[in-house]
Amino acid sequence: MSKKQTRLIVAAARTNATTLRAPLTAFAVAYLLSACGGGELTVPPAAAAGGTVTPQPQPDPTPTPTAAATSGALTTLGSTASDLGGTVSSTTIPGVSPAVSQSVGGTVAATGTVLDAAANAVSSGLGQIGSTSNPVGTTEAGMGSTVAATSGVVAGVASTVNALGTGPLSPLAPVTTPAAGALDTAANGISAGGQVLGNALSSSAVQQVTQPLSSTITPLVVTLGQQTQNVGTTSGIGQPVSGLLGQVGGAVQSGGAQLAGASSNPLAADVGHLVSSVGNTVTNAGGLVNPNGPNGAAPIPGLITSLVGSSTTAVQPGTPSSGSGAGSGPLSSLTGLLGSGGAASPLSSLTGALGAAGGTTTGTGSATSGLSSLLGGGLPGLPGLPLAGKLP
Repeated sequence: MSKKQTRLIVAAARTNATTLRAPLTAFAVAYLLSACGGGELTVPPAAAAGGTVTPQPQPDPTPTPTAAATSGALTTLGSTASDLGGTVSSTTIPGVSPAVSQSVGGTVAATGTVLDAAANAVSSGLGQIGSTSNPVGTTEAGMGSTVAATSGVVAGVASTVNALGTGPLSPLAPVTTPAAGALDTAANGISAGGQVLGNALSSSAVQQVTQPLSSTITPLVVTLGQQTQNVGTTSGIGQPVSGLLGQVGGAVQSGGAQLAGASSNPLAADVGHLVSSVGNTVTNAGGLVNPNGPNGAAPIPGLITSLVGSSTTAVQPGTPSSGSGAGSGPLSSLTGLLGSGGAASPLSSLTGALGAAGGTTTGTGSATSGLSSLLGGGLPGLPGLPLAGKLP
């Protein structure tokens, strides 16, 4: 047996001896939390045996995206973190084991899972006000999955510390191995604690507290959305304002899509997706004044979902309007100021700028053509801004 093997065996033995109390403590805390929350707790075999605890596989708190998903700021940042983690994992750091960069990349990518879990908790609760009985309780219960997801970040740090004691830096193993074992134990405790926390927040006792809050907030939010839509409908400016927001939001969304497709770098694509999500939110703001427009079914909750994003929930449009005009309310004379961008409109220069490249000012044509010059040759009337050429 070589001296190196002997040293590793001795270090492992010390690790088991020094980390014996930590797993038992984590088990005791988790048991008490389970008793308070009324949920069941599965104890990892290593914890029961008193050995070093390693993070157990947990259900993915971010369901697989479906056709009903909504891209928002948080979910886009989560995707960016995942792509950044992949980039870091493939990076070679001179003088250290490749496992170090892989572990660091895994840690960064795990933060994306945390962001996705938080976005789903908000969108499935507060983003569904008026459609679910207890939106506050739903969001609160989702925090358990968010906490559990953070165990992946801690486990990634543990892997990084452990990797620092391998390869050329193996002399550090007597220090890094016990530290990694302690972080592993912490990650396991966070994961189990997050599950127990979710069970506790979902219990009937907690729901009895959050239900009155939801019962108070829901009618206020729903009524406020209806009132803003009524103002837009009775004044006659709801439809044109919604249309203008749709044009601006569509142009921003199209610009983000072109930015995302202008480079093979996944991080550059993520920036484009973030821009597109902002454009979607601008478009969905039209539902605040137009019940027949985008996000008209639930304007305020829809904006929450549109902003944070969701892997399971889509923003619902309003019922298509049977009318043909911009309205005939007392402020209908103002609708000409917010018209569709025709030659007689005072804002035709704005809508023309959004669609100058394509020669059209309506629908998605203005959105698609309006920012094509932004990425390739600059805005109308301005020097060229060849952003696409600057991307890797």
